[in-house]
Amino acid sequence: MADTTIPPVTGTYAPTEPSATRKPEQTDMFSSDGFLKLLASQIKGQNPLEPMKDTEFVAQMAQFSQLEQITNLAKDTAAMNLSGRLAQGAALIGKTVSYVPVGGSEPVTGTVSAVTMGSDGRSMSLTVNGVSVDAKLVTQVGGA
Repeated sequence: MADTTIPPVTGTYAPTEPSATRKPEQTDMFSSDGFLKLLASQIKGQNPLEPMKDTEFVAQMAQFSQLEQITNLAKDTAAMNLSGRLAQGAALIGKTVSYVPVGGSEPVTGTVSAVTMGSDGRSMSLTVNGVSVDAKLVTQVGGA
């Protein structure tokens, strides 16, 4: 008769992370990728006896195209806004400005020598007499 004993198990066991604590892959459903993933899942999960009508598919593709164009328009508008703000700041170079420092009560006057845009594209600082000043603090702009 054959030997029916089971050999001992050796090695280590490392359980995988439980599915409840795993973070699902985050997809912005308003992005191009999100829309395409949603559309692909709709096509995969559709009933083969009642497939999606071509008019529904064309309508969704038109909506996607419109969303993509609006997104591109928003990006272009933001770039134009940044360009306009930078041009406004550049026009101040060589001009005399007055500003009230944070926590100060007396205005300080000086000549703008440089303009710096913040990494967020919204904040702008002016270099006035070697000091970086938030453009929001400027109260008066004079001649060169």
